[in-house]
Amino acid sequence: MRLGLAALAVLPLRAAEDPDALFLKARSLPKERREEAKALCRKALERSPDYHDIRIQLARYCAWDSQYDEARREIQTVLTRSPQNAEAREAAIDIEVWSDHPHAALRLCEEGQARDAKNPLWPYRRARVLKSLNDLPGAYAAVQSALLLDPDHQPSRLLRDDLKELLQRSKVTLDVAYETYDKTFDPWKTVSMSLGHRFDLGTAILRVNRVQRFDTWGTQVEADAYPHLGEGTYAYLNAGHSEHSIFPRSSYGAELYHNFPAGIEASLGLRHLVFSEGVTIYTGSLSKYHGNGLYSLRLNSTPSAVGSSLSGALSARLYQEDADTYFTASVGLGVSPDQPAWSAEILRLRSRKASLGFQKRLDRAWILSGSAGWERQEVLAGLYRTHWTYAMGVERRF
Repeated sequence: MRLGLAALAVLPLRAAEDPDALFLKARSLPKERREEAKALCRKALERSPDYHDIRIQLARYCAWDSQYDEARREIQTVLTRSPQNAEAREAAIDIEVWSDHPHAALRLCEEGQARDAKNPLWPYRRARVLKSLNDLPGAYAAVQSALLLDPDHQPSRLLRDDLKELLQRSKVTLDVAYETYDKTFDPWKTVSMSLGHRFDLGTAILRVNRVQRFDTWGTQVEADAYPHLGEGTYAYLNAGHSEHSIFPRSSYGAELYHNFPAGIEASLGLRHLVFSEGVTIYTGSLSKYHGNGLYSLRLNSTPSAVGSSLSGALSARLYQEDADTYFTASVGLGVSPDQPAWSAEILRLRSRKASLGFQKRLDRAWILSGSAGWERQEVLAGLYRTHWTYAMGVERRF
């Protein structure tokens, strides 16, 4: 009787030390107790050295803690005993990617494909590694190979769609705007067409603006460039020209942007507009990313013989489901250097303004945008006019 009771008392202890129970407990522990989880895996492997799922999980735990050499040893043990183990080879690929050895990861993908040529997993994983190396054409070719093996392989289909989007380096944009004034001017109309292309060194955009003001039409041609200058640093460059008096004869712009820690971006630059006289506007901005929003302050200074004119604006951009879908709102004082101007005096008007806008990705190729803006300008001392602007745009990427 006593022996029977002793045996019953041992049963819960043995159950607690069963490899499956130990593995289940290890996987239930939070990341703050990862050392305890690794100890449980090692204890389970002492009882069952060929329990490959436990050893693979132990290798992942080690890799998550940057213990890459130990992770490689555990995975190699599995692959030595079971060369066809796809889960172990996939874990080995992850370890090499996480440890910044992408070419070793590519070799593992090739070995997996050599052993199991009909499995779409290996060209799919190869595509992911090539994408991390920014070899987008190579990644696209690899994921197409995976889909030839299995057209319904969902991870490959998603990656293919993502790569299609990343390979869209060009875009054409059509923007239209309608502006009204409660006094002084008839409505203004603007149509702009632009073509942009993303080069390895940055993006370049050519734009043609066609505008009706003062019962006459005029055309302006502009070119923008956004060259990358180094880690976290890029520039904005602009040049424009028009033969019509409703535009500046020439316009130039340059601004330097830099990203700082804590999601902060700052810029400093200038715009130079040539009317009957030249006007230089100095401008700078400070932006902060917080949550799903980008919040910015921009200040402008326009020196002149009678003193400097100051203007500024606060703006917010609230991102939605992706980086191309967002809402915008802004408030400001004074005329911005990016607003339409046909004379130097316009840039010195005192004004208050506010606007709302949106941009929406319709699919992987089309983007729709729109905005509405209000401005109250002081034309003369005590004399004001109200200016409304409505704009819509559509963009096609290819």
